[in-house]
Amino acid sequence: MADETLPVAIIGVGGFGSLTLRGLLGSSVVKLVGMADRDSSAAAQAGKEANAPSYTDNRSLLAETKPRIVYLCVPPMAAPDLVGLCADRGIHVWKEMPLARSLSEGVAMVGRMEKAGLKLAVGTQRRFEAPYRRAFELRTWLGQVFLARAHYLFNWGQHLGWRGDKAGAGGGALLELGYHPIDLLVWMLGLPEEVFGSIAGGKKPVAATGPDGKHSPPYDTDDTAAALLRYASPLVASVVTTRASGPVSEALSLHGKLGSLAADSDQCLLRDPDGNVLDRCGDEAAPEDVFARQVDAFAAAVRDESKTYECSGYENLLTLATIEAVYLSDRTSQPEPPRRLLKAHGLTSEHCLVYRPVEPDAAAKPPACPEETE
Repeated sequence: MADETLPVAIIGVGGFGSLTLRGLLGSSVVKLVGMADRDSSAAAQAGKEANAPSYTDNRSLLAETKPRIVYLCVPPMAAPDLVGLCADRGIHVWKEMPLARSLSEGVAMVGRMEKAGLKLAVGTQRRFEAPYRRAFELRTWLGQVFLARAHYLFNWGQHLGWRGDKAGAGGGALLELGYHPIDLLVWMLGLPEEVFGSIAGGKKPVAATGPDGKHSPPYDTDDTAAALLRYASPLVASVVTTRASGPVSEALSLHGKLGSLAADSDQCLLRDPDGNVLDRCGDEAAPEDVFARQVDAFAAAVRDESKTYECSGYENLLTLATIEAVYLSDRTSQPEPPRRLLKAHGLTSEHCLVYRPVEPDAAAKPPACPEETE
């Protein structure tokens, strides 16, 4: 029913989980019935603020609160078992990115939910930021796109915790930070034919002291990555990401025969070939508001039993295959095709788009920028 409020739960209330929690509390589509975190004090504090039961045991949370959806905000190594637990109980899952630590793990998780007839979505929140969404809508106005660029730079600091353990995290800067720009490129341009990539860092052999004078443990996940994505058309894209340098910076640009697009979290600008602005879109939404958009979109798809929905686990396999191809290319020192990695799991890019909503027809030409119209 369109006016039904769905009972939902959240597992993991620290870090990005706190943003998701605020998004849930601001939603008119869901009702938060419980939460869990292995940190008992964090769970209790969040439960008090949200006026909802808190747990440290995930099975008790699911058994006692009976949610329709679980919003999963846990480190990557904890996700497969929790997704399986939800699948067994008939609970839909929204999961914080990345989908999984590897393509094979992602395929298994998607397959588990598919077999149970349940929806699995991934929190690629950049798709819900107005400037990036506007860039997606306007991209067809560029004509033949021949160049794309994306980057995400961030200084995580010396103390990585689980992010420094490859077995638990799956990867470093490329898998965690790079997931966002690569997902945006795959969303807007499709799966690349080949990728050529190189990674750096993640080979720190011994413990050391960081700039703050505190002990910095060894780690084996990557700090920095760069990749070229080649498409069948005359299009090449570049991606650069690092977790070792500030200030925070991220952006996407597309260059076509008829103009260019430049987007970040603050604004999207469409320009003609000479650089004149044709369209401008901004976004002053707080981070929790962006998470609320995701919360509402997925909950509405579950409530309405939609056949299609945004950011499905299947669609995220395209992003994960591209990232895995970059890691593979770093090892082989040659271009690697993401399609071959998907084929090894019996998948095609078309199969992975089965739940993607149909795009509305694009307008014939871009509007004039309001600030430049008489």
